[in-house]
This record gives sequence, C-alpha cells and structure tokens, in this order.
Amino acid sequence: MKNSTSSSVEKTVRKILTEEKPKTVRKLIQRTLELTKAEEKQIYQIIRDLESKEVIQLGAPKITRKLPKSISEYLFKMNYFSIEFWIIIGFCASFFLTVLLIPETSPVLFIRTIFGGLFGILIPGWVITSFVFPRLNEAIDQYERILYSLGINVGILIFSGLILNQIWVIETLSFVIIIGSFTLFALFSTVFLRLLISSGKLTFDFSQSRINIFRKGDKK
Repeated sequence: MKNSTSSSVEKTVRKILTEEKPKTVRKLIQRTLELTKAEEKQIYQIIRDLESKEVIQLGAPKITRKLPKSISEYLFKMNYFSIEFWIIIGFCASFFLTVLLIPETSPVLFIRTIFGGLFGILIPGWVITSFVFPRLNEAIDQYERILYSLGINVGILIFSGLILNQIWVIETLSFVIIIGSFTLFALFSTVFLRLLISSGKLTFDFSQSRINIFRKGDKK
C-alpha cells in the first residue's frame, strides 16, 4: 500500500513539473499536497529520490555539452566550444592590434585600455581553467569557472611581471607578447586535449583536487 501511494505521489510530482513548472521546491510540495493525501515529509523525500536518480533536476541547470570529435566540428560548427574558441581568438587579435596600432598619445587610447582590460581580467585565466576542466560537466559550474579565471589571472599577471623584470624590460609591448603568446599556447593545448578526450584516447579525471591521466585501457 505504501509503495502504491509513493508511486502515485511520484506520478503527481512528475505531472506537476511537466505541466505547471513550479519555480521553487516549496511551490512543488504545496501543489502536490493539494492533489494528494501524502504527508509533506513523504513528498519531500520522493522529490529528493527523483533528483538523486537524475529523473528531475532542481536548481540551476548544468551545461553538459559533449566534446567535439573532430577539429572541423570544434572550430566550424555552431556549438559552445567553437563559440568559446573564436571569442578568445577575437579578444587576442583585438588585444594585439589595439596595442600595436594605437599609440599612447592617441586620443582613442581608451579603446586600447578597454580591450586590454577585458583581456587581462578574464581571458588567460579562462583558458587555463578550460585546460584543467576540459569538460563542461565537471564538479564546477560556469560561475565557478569565472571565479577561478579571475584568481588565475592575478597569478599570471604577477608571474609574467616577475619574469619580465628578470629577463626583459617591463613595457607594454613585451607584456603583450608574453601574455598573448601564453594565452594562445594554452588555448590550442586545450583544443588538442579536448579532442583527445572526445576520441577516447585519453581520460582526464579531475577529482578531489587531483589530476589523474590514464591512457586508454590502463585505467582499471
């Protein structure tokens, strides 16, 4: 009898989610209480069970797009990865061009400042984060990627400044060359890594603050 009641409540929960699409769990529970004789605790447990079985998803949806399997699919088909790639390439090109073509005495120097600021704040760290977390269904979501990117960028800028101070002169052009070259190298390394993972030649597992790389067939 209990199993029959649970099954009935579960069907009601699914129907409410499909037809009414309540915005909160509280509204879902209240609506289920109105349509069934079940207790609130039982309804809540059924909702939790459905979520744990991935039958339903509560909260913000996670991006779980599949990795492209070929270089043409990665670069030229409309998907998250191609859009990300070309946006980064566009930022890199704009970064290089504005620094090279707009002198410091130009009245449009603010354009160089805008592109340089946007690039320096996010892009290098975003590329490194994508390399460390190549899939989109990792333990971190897009908001956490942004936070990691900001933190990594600070480290990259400080480290680049220390290197330039030791082996070169700290000036705009040298800084652009170092940061830009590093970003492009990391970007193409990320593309290569993702293609290896999608082809099954490499398993890249980032869990519990460890990176485990296994060749295909070695992981047991």
